Amino acid sequence: LEEKLGLLHVLEVDDGIVLKFTPQVDQLTAEEFMAGVGKAMNVRRVVCGPDFVFGNQRRGNPDWLREHGFEVEVIPPFLLDGVELHSSEIRRLLGEGDIPAANRLLGRPFVLRGTVEHGAEVGRGLGFPTANLALQLNKLVPAVGIYAVRVKSSFGRHLGALSIGYRPTFGGDRLGIEVFLIDFDGDLYGAQLEVSFVARLRDEEMYESAAELAEAIARDVEATRRLLGR
Repeated sequence: LEEKLGLLHVLEVDDGIVLKFTPQVDQLTAEEFMAGVGKAMNVRRVVCGPDFVFGNQRRGNPDWLREHGFEVEVIPPFLLDGVELHSSEIRRLLGEGDIPAANRLLGRPFVLRGTVEHGAEVGRGLGFPTANLALQLNKLVPAVGIYAVRVKSSFGRHLGALSIGYRPTFGGDRLGIEVFLIDFDGDLYGAQLEVSFVARLRDEEMYESAAELAEAIARDVEATRRLLGR
């Protein structure tokens, strides 16, 4: 939610009002919704998509609004290469790890934001200290794998090799996200990171030893340097 409001702020939207969707709100008819929420917000003009509906049983729509005296502007579907753009397609691409395609549809890099928390320090023991990210609940996460990313922190901007996975080499069974910041040496615990995804480098793999895993991480770091130009 904070990310969505932040994007609206970038687009210079003056205010954003978040209405909690409770069972009581769910039962409001279109008439009751506009008489309550609509009146409180002094709504006179509605800008919406062609499939916009509201109110119990989805009876409120652009035609209903016009019939009840509201000015309505319906924005046509956004087309990319002649095809309607839907968020479900972006989610599908992210679920497959196709970052370039997802970023193209988004019109910007896909971003994860999170707080650095204490982990098992496995990466540090391998010579690649990683920042373990705690994300907001219900945040969409790309497919399991290794990624080349760009990272913003209070220390500046960094290149990073990021892992989304279960640490199979060490018998892990919990999904985790950790990122190694290239050419960075500092304490990130408690810091907020903004991670922009650029490309998926490879699948998560299980190695016979920690040494083999360290070698793989070193290759990921070099691949990230080559891809991102440093």
